[in-house]
Amino acid sequence: MNAKEFSILIDKYKKGKCSLREKELLENYLESFQNNPGEWNEKEMGEHKIIEKKIYSEILRNINKGENRNYITRMLSSPSLLKRAASIIFFIILGSGVLYVSGIFHQKTGSAGWNEKVTLSGEKYAITLSDGSKITLNADSKIKFPDHFDGTVREVYLEGEAYFEVRHNSKLPFIVKTGKLTITDLGTKFDLSAYPDNKTSAVSLLEGKVKVSSSENGEIDKIAVLKPKQKLLFDSENNISLFVAFDSLDAVGWKDNIYKFENEPLGNVLLKLERAYNVKFKLNDQSVLEQKITVKFEKNSLQTVADVIKSLTGLNYKIVKGNNTKEVLYFRNNNY
Repeated sequence: MNAKEFSILIDKYKKGKCSLREKELLENYLESFQNNPGEWNEKEMGEHKIIEKKIYSEILRNINKGENRNYITRMLSSPSLLKRAASIIFFIILGSGVLYVSGIFHQKTGSAGWNEKVTLSGEKYAITLSDGSKITLNADSKIKFPDHFDGTVREVYLEGEAYFEVRHNSKLPFIVKTGKLTITDLGTKFDLSAYPDNKTSAVSLLEGKVKVSSSENGEIDKIAVLKPKQKLLFDSENNISLFVAFDSLDAVGWKDNIYKFENEPLGNVLLKLERAYNVKFKLNDQSVLEQKITVKFEKNSLQTVADVIKSLTGLNYKIVKGNNTKEVLYFRNNNY
């Protein structure tokens, strides 16, 4: 049985729709994978020890909230707490709906107490977390974070790009998950760029130290521990990582509306400017996208950006209104 099938059975059980056979299967399964480690499929369900810690922290959270106090207190008196943890959580779910099984096993953010912030193109957003850590979310990005941190780790989930100023706590690691990458703070300020439509993610470390890991089919592999001024590029399609030097403005200038590009392909430049200015660039000559340019924009208007790119590439342009109310910038050569 995998996590999805397990979650479906839990839902049917809660609604009283399980057949006798399904009920027996579910209860036997809850008991078997705890008493027999061989029944636990880490590729399907996640790392056993991590799940047990999550379950244990959720039990304590519910005790502190006073929910199911008498039942849980009796169960905690058992010396085989962790072996029976799944059964405990199962009955907590049935009694109060506190947890979502898929959230436990996949380590996602479906349970109550989580927030989600989404920025559109042309937007940024500053967040201060409950622990005092600060996050600046770049345009066209999404982040999920809890109201408060409990348990054994501090986890947030990112799609897109964000700059992190983490308040270090050696007893409560700060972890950012995005796509295949997991970044663990070891006391730091760093930028993480991991847009879903870009196969390459980038981790740029400004201060402190971070550990970068990748996950594939439930298996976690450590890639590297970064030191200040190191930047890691990770190709998610080929699972290839590369260290490169970087300028702080290249990585985090966007926070102050500064966009610096050093010998960067025009295609990459335009993609970043699209997010920054909420605009769509269209070219009739796609070959020019490979042309490398060096340029710096500092709080410039879209008109100025268009003029500078024209001077660097020799392309003409016009600005029109698009159907989605975005300004659409067309670059064209003289034969357009």
